[in-house]
Amino acid sequence: MMRRTISQVGLLGVAFAVATALFGWWAVPLLGCLWGVYEEARNKPALVAALAGGLGWLILLIWNAVAGPMLLLSARAAGVLGVPSATLVALTLLYPMALAWGAGIVGETARLVFASRRRK
Repeated sequence: MMRRTISQVGLLGVAFAVATALFGWWAVPLLGCLWGVYEEARNKPALVAALAGGLGWLILLIWNAVAGPMLLLSARAAGVLGVPSATLVALTLLYPMALAWGAGIVGETARLVFASRRRK
C-alpha cells in the first residue's frame, strides 16, 4: 500500500510539474480536483495531491536553479522580505500544496455527493 502511494505521489508530482510548466499555476488546483474525483476516499486523495503538488513545484525549482540564476533571485527576494532563503523556498512549496489539497477535498466531496445522488 505504501509503495503504491509513493509511486502515485511521484507520478502525479511529475504531472504537476509538466502541467504547471505548460499552463501555469492554474494547473495545480485543476489536477488536484481531478485527482480527488478519480481516487477513492480511503486512499486520501487530497493528501496525495498536496504532496505531489509540492513535489512538482520542487522539481520546477530545481530545474530553474540548474538552468538559471534562481539562487541569486531567491537570496535577493528573501533579503527584500527579510526572511532566510530557505523560508522563501518553503513558502513557495506550501502554496501548491495548499492549492492541491483544497482542490482534492473539493473533488473528493463532489464525487461522494454525486455518488450518493445516483443511489437515490
